[in-house]
Order: sequence, then C-alpha cells, then structure tokens
Amino acid sequence: MVRPHPRPIRFGPLAVFIALWALGTPAVAISRSEPPPVAQPPAASTPATPATPASPAAPALTCSVDLTRPGQMADLISNVLIRSESKPEREVRAFLTTAKKDHAKGESLLLAAAARFAIDPDRLRTSVNYYRHINCHHGPIPGFAVPDHFMTTSAGQQGEPLPTSEFAGAVALHVVLHEMGHAVIREFDLMVLGNEETMADAFATHMLTEHFPDLAPAAIKARVTSLMIEAGQVPRADWPVRGEHDNDARRAFQIAALALAADQHAHAPLVDIVGMSESDVRAALDYGSDIHRAWRRTLAPLLMPRQAASKEGRLRAAENLRAFLDHGPINLGRTLESAVKMIDWHSQVTIDFVEGKGGASWSRSNRTITVNDAYLRRFIAQGELAKVEPAPRRP
Repeated sequence: MVRPHPRPIRFGPLAVFIALWALGTPAVAISRSEPPPVAQPPAASTPATPATPASPAAPALTCSVDLTRPGQMADLISNVLIRSESKPEREVRAFLTTAKKDHAKGESLLLAAAARFAIDPDRLRTSVNYYRHINCHHGPIPGFAVPDHFMTTSAGQQGEPLPTSEFAGAVALHVVLHEMGHAVIREFDLMVLGNEETMADAFATHMLTEHFPDLAPAAIKARVTSLMIEAGQVPRADWPVRGEHDNDARRAFQIAALALAADQHAHAPLVDIVGMSESDVRAALDYGSDIHRAWRRTLAPLLMPRQAASKEGRLRAAENLRAFLDHGPINLGRTLESAVKMIDWHSQVTIDFVEGKGGASWSRSNRTITVNDAYLRRFIAQGELAKVEPAPRRP
C-alpha cells in the first residue's frame, strides 16, 4: 500500500515545453487491494542516471531544469527529503527557505542539505537526479521519476474523459481479475493455504488463459511489463521482502510462469521480459500445469452453466471513463462484465470504475470491486514508457 506524499514546497519556476495529459496520485486503497505501483529513487551504489536517456526511441525533449541554480536545486532537494528520506516537511521548509539564499550554487546547497540531514552526499546527489523532472510537464522518461504533472488529477478537469490506451486497458484487465480473485476466495470461503495475493494473481492469470485465450497474450504481457517497469525503478537490494505482496519482479515471474504453462507458444515473449532460463521454462510448465488444474477443479462448481450469465454480477462506470473501457480489442468493460457474470455469486457483486485517487480494491462489506481512475492513469503513463523502452530491462 502507498501513503500519499505530502506536497513538497516549491522553490522557483521550472520552464517546460511539452504537455500531455494528467494522471492521478495513488492513495491508500481499502480492503484487499492491488497496491498502486511505487517508484523509488536509486540506492547510493547506483550510478547517477544520465540526464538524456540513451534509447534512440526517447522523445525529443527540451527541458530547462538547471541543477546549478539554487532555487531549482532546493525544489528537488525538498522532494527528495520529504518523499524519499521521510524528513519532516516543517524542518525541510525551514532549512531550505534560508539555505537557498545563502548558497550561490546548487552543488553547494546540496552539500549543505546533506550535512544538515545526515545524508551521504552521493546518495542525495543521485536521488536529486532521479527526481530532476518531477515538476516538469513533459512526458515520462525511463530512469527518472514520473513528473507530478502526470500524477495529479488537479491538472485535469473533473469529468474530463480519460485518455484511451490499449496498454492501460490490458493491464487493468489482469488487475481487476486479481481483485475478483479475492472476491471469489472470500465469498465462497475457499481455503487459503498460502499467500492470498499470490492466489489472486494466479486466479487472474488462469481466468485469462482458460476463458479469454484470445485476449490473454496482450493482457498478461502488459501486466508483466507494468510490473517489470516498476521493479526496474527500485534497486534489487531494495526489493521488498515484507508484507503480503511479493516484490514486483517476483510477481511478474510467477504470472509469466503460469501463462507459459497454459500456452507456451502464445506467451513466449514473456520469457525475455522476465529473464527466464530454459530450466525456468521447463519448471514452469511442470508446476504451472498443476496450479491450473487446481483452479479448474476449484472453480468448476462455482461457474454458471455454459451460455448462462449470473444476474448478480454487474459493472458500473463513470460516464467519462466509458470511452476508456470500450476502447480497442480488449474492450475492458465488456470483457469484465462477461467475467463477473461467469461466477454463480450468492448476492450482487459489482465492478465499479470511479473518479478517485485510490488504486483497485475488493470490499467484502460492499461486495464491490472499486477501480479508481488514478490507477488507470498510472498505467497510461507506463504505456508511454513502454513505447520509449519497449523491453523492460531485466533486473
């Protein structure tokens, strides 16, 4: 789960030249949920990211961020200290308000901040570079934090249509089926003999490969790519090992393994995305087939008869999200409505797409899977990153 960051203080204007659409800030989702992905700055041992991406596919960009200017340096240090180093905003504000006037150069200010807050200067310098575009209005750039312009709903108007994105729709299909997995587990009291989050990922992957095989390759590839983008933004040494959710790279690997077990040929591209060896693939085909068999046997008595649809399953969406749901071959709205009506629910279960700053979550008390448009906007941003960097770097 991700707690929303306090808005850092702003020191001086940042000129920008390319504007795209705005994306929402992820907030804490209630109940069982897909956690909004988290972008973190590199660790101290990670070399500083170059200002210009090496990829020839990177978009042409003119950006006036100048780290030699103390005002702009103070703005970025503020982001690092509050968001990454968890320093009290009041202390950060008090220090920088005075320090930016006392230092004529950005580097001098950075060294002063490192000393004041007991941070290794190299680590602070690397983190500042990672956040250097955080206040820009151009598109996301691989290797840097996604600009706040994309991560705040205030940049758009409430009720404004959500931009369409085949990549984001494909990711969202797996994400919502993951939440449906929690719903099935809880509504039918399935035995949870392991990590429920891993079970929910397996449910989503099984549902796609078993019941929507034509859509499964695109949806699973997009979900795995999304997870690997997030994994690549966190140094391997900092991958989380606590909590219910596995780290993003591990989740991507497990999803890919189950997809390959269902159809090795259709999901062959996943091998390179998650970095599977030949022995990994052989093992996945073995244990993955057992997991699919277990889900088939478990779900058989819970499914509606063939050609029948449950009257207890329904999908709702804010009007301005309809174009997004109906876009492209995935046709997210129609596919999810079909999926939720496949289950013989005891009482009404709703998938609800709303305007909001949360992620995606299942609430048993309301029997509702809620998907906030902020989460969809994040996937749209990742789709832009995927265009610039088509194959996520293997960690």
